[in-house]
Amino acid sequence: MINKNLQSENELENIKSLLERKSKEVEIIKQISNKINKSLDLNLIASEMLSLMNDFFGFQHSMILLASEDKKYLSVLETYGYNKKGVGAKVKFGVGVIGIVAEKKKLMRMANLGMQRSYMQAIREQVKITDKNQLQDKVMLPGLKNAESQVAIPMLLDNELVGVFSVESEKMNIFDKADEILIGILANQTAIALENARLYQLEQKRLKELNKAHHKLENLNTNLEKKVDERTSELKILSEKLSKYFSPQVYESIFSGKLDVKIQTKRKPLTVFFSDLQGFTELTERLEPEVLTKLLTQYLTKMSNIAIKWGGTIDKFIGDAILIFFGDPATKGDEEDAIACVSMAIEMLEELNKLRISWRKKGLTKPLNARIGIHSGVCTVGNFGSQDRLDYTIIGNGVNLASRLESKSNINKILLSEDTYLLIRDKIICKKKEAIKVKGISYPIQTYEVIKFSEENKNLIEKNIPGLSLSIDKSEIEDSKVAIDLVSEVLQHLKSKDS
Repeated sequence: MINKNLQSENELENIKSLLERKSKEVEIIKQISNKINKSLDLNLIASEMLSLMNDFFGFQHSMILLASEDKKYLSVLETYGYNKKGVGAKVKFGVGVIGIVAEKKKLMRMANLGMQRSYMQAIREQVKITDKNQLQDKVMLPGLKNAESQVAIPMLLDNELVGVFSVESEKMNIFDKADEILIGILANQTAIALENARLYQLEQKRLKELNKAHHKLENLNTNLEKKVDERTSELKILSEKLSKYFSPQVYESIFSGKLDVKIQTKRKPLTVFFSDLQGFTELTERLEPEVLTKLLTQYLTKMSNIAIKWGGTIDKFIGDAILIFFGDPATKGDEEDAIACVSMAIEMLEELNKLRISWRKKGLTKPLNARIGIHSGVCTVGNFGSQDRLDYTIIGNGVNLASRLESKSNINKILLSEDTYLLIRDKIICKKKEAIKVKGISYPIQTYEVIKFSEENKNLIEKNIPGLSLSIDKSEIEDSKVAIDLVSEVLQHLKSKDS
């Protein structure tokens, strides 16, 4: 009976001892888990783990090594208890106890001093491999000179090796077999924490690289935008400079792509304007160049503004002479182009009169007067020149005729060809002038002098019905009696038909 009681008491003690051990193990696991899971810093996790293992198991000399991504070598992450920390030292898979544990993923013990020394020598030799070996490193693997035993435990996560936990001691037995399961659990928990930290660090590294790349991209975009703005500003300035050499219509046609920059011409109906200043040659001999330049610039600027207002294409300035045409690159129709051209000429004469008054006040006693000639007809227009230099201009008898009309015009008057007069006579009152001979044209050219604008040209009567077409321009009739007799004769014929 006494033996049975003793046996029961012993069993009870064993159960109690086992429970206490399990409780202690749970508490150890809980404490270590709490410590290592609070951080995502690899070194801090490893340091906490090694420190706690010493606190609970008395592991005075230990280290944690992490496996490389290619699973070819281990690198010392953190050490505990060594004078020389040895962080960064490398061990190849399959070499020495730690390398074999990494390769086999199995716990290994060493309890023989000779074997331990051989192992350490092998590791040191492995670290000193030639330059051709990727494991060569200046950092030496730490180790105890008088070590009696070593245990290396694989740190696994889903059977994937994360690293190795290694313990050295000058004692023969570091821990008993009962502790292996607990230490294995702690090693694997540390593996989870280390892997999470590693993944976090990789993510942070990627984020940092992305932020850096984004920052570079932002800088690149900023610099690009700045360069684009600078280039745009330069092009704008250059464009503004170039625009001074072209009529606005031609400039717009070139830069919009409507007009190719190549030698090409076409024949089309245009109204051509030519003007010149009387007495300008004499003025150049009397005025200083600076004063003359200012005066001419003022005159040409005013005339150009008026031309642009009415839609004229400024061909060129020849000293004080101006050549303008209507109908290209854009046209509103032959009649509208001709009316716009004559309207422009009338406004130019009005503006010149204002300029004369202004110049007189500034001491220019000799007045400057303009002569203007206008002709409507088919001309050749387009890009003329060489492959290297082009000029958008017009050529033909129409240009010569406009120039001839200008030379025959009275001062401050506008002389038209009959072709232009027929297009504008409904809107502008004109006076018939003499016919002129022009070189290159076999017949005389009838001319007309512009008088003024008219809401309705009372000199012109035009009526058309079936069988009758009547056109009378009183400004052209030289003998009124002959005209009346002619109309009377027509009326008699009509009356005789009715009777």
